[in-house]
Amino acid sequence: MSLITRQDEFQDLCEQIRSAGVVAFDTEFVSESFFRPRLCLLQFALPDGQVFGVDPFLVEDLASWWELMSDDATHVIVHGGREEIRFCQFAISRRPRKLFDVQVAEGLRSRGFPISYANLVSRVLNQNIQHGKETRTDWQHRPLTPPQLNYALEDVRHLIQVWNTQCSSLQQAGRLDWAHVEIERLIDGVLAEEDREGWLRLPGYGRLSRREMAVAKALFLWRNSEAERLNRPPRRILRDDLVIDLSHRQPKSVREMNLTRDMNRRDYQQYADKIVEIICEAAELPNDQLPLKPQGNSHPAQDEVLGRILGLALANQCQELGLSMSLVATAADLKDFVRWHVFDQRQGPRPRLMEGWRAEVCGQLLADVLDGNVTLRVTNPKSEYPLQFVHGTSQTR
Repeated sequence: MSLITRQDEFQDLCEQIRSAGVVAFDTEFVSESFFRPRLCLLQFALPDGQVFGVDPFLVEDLASWWELMSDDATHVIVHGGREEIRFCQFAISRRPRKLFDVQVAEGLRSRGFPISYANLVSRVLNQNIQHGKETRTDWQHRPLTPPQLNYALEDVRHLIQVWNTQCSSLQQAGRLDWAHVEIERLIDGVLAEEDREGWLRLPGYGRLSRREMAVAKALFLWRNSEAERLNRPPRRILRDDLVIDLSHRQPKSVREMNLTRDMNRRDYQQYADKIVEIICEAAELPNDQLPLKPQGNSHPAQDEVLGRILGLALANQCQELGLSMSLVATAADLKDFVRWHVFDQRQGPRPRLMEGWRAEVCGQLLADVLDGNVTLRVTNPKSEYPLQFVHGTSQTR
């Protein structure tokens, strides 16, 4: 076990990683008190079994690693690597290039998604690991104890072996390309979260009027800017429910604002004048600058029922193919398929379940179910595969 605390040691490690061409990677971080998670420890494992921790509080220049993570030569193996993707993007504004997430890959070779690291190692390698009792560790505290370091380094110790086993299995099943596609999709989704219009996700936003939405958007943008400046969580600046309540009430003075429950707290009072100013400015926007109301579901309620029926067919298919249904489709994906196939008469953009490997897995089956070309029956309720879909004559809808 090795904890790297000097810049020259870190540069040597990066050279070892470059030469090896593959490395397991994980991080420990604290997110509760910061605008973005604070990186507290980096963990690496090399193919020869060496494991290393890197203390970013003492090794301040991590650029050499982020460059490796985003190059076209270094395979980076992670488990549930959403935050690791974000750290790379924030550090050098580039995405990982050869990332492999073993948690995603496992969903394409078994029904285990998502799956914990310990359960993954047990399933893939038939090894039991002792993971210690450090799940509540404050990773900012120094010095780190041996049990803390052992706990952190265990998270990378077996990843390369898991990766090798999974790649061999997926290659034999003709699914390795599926894994690469899904991991790229994961990276795209993580990076897109930074560009999303976050105010749309405020609870209750869709029930506001357009002018109230303008106020909520203005308060949200100010709150995020202030939170980033102070490196604090946005909700510590102003809670979501208060953003919505103030948008609805639209107080014209600090006195009116303080009639809102909890707004007279001292930490909010320091922003009182600014909040009122933002509300008044947004309330005076011309109508053509107001946000548009979110589009609701214009399709009949049948898509809920039909989506549930498709869910049964998909669950059975995934059971037989050894796939994780939660990775293949969400309830929203099934409803999108119903709307496209039934109500939109297969016009417009194709749903996700009719693209790539998902179309191969279930696209035709789901279409046949909706077209009445198959019937469902229970063959043996005690069997691992209790349902059977029998192809027959198409029925008129």
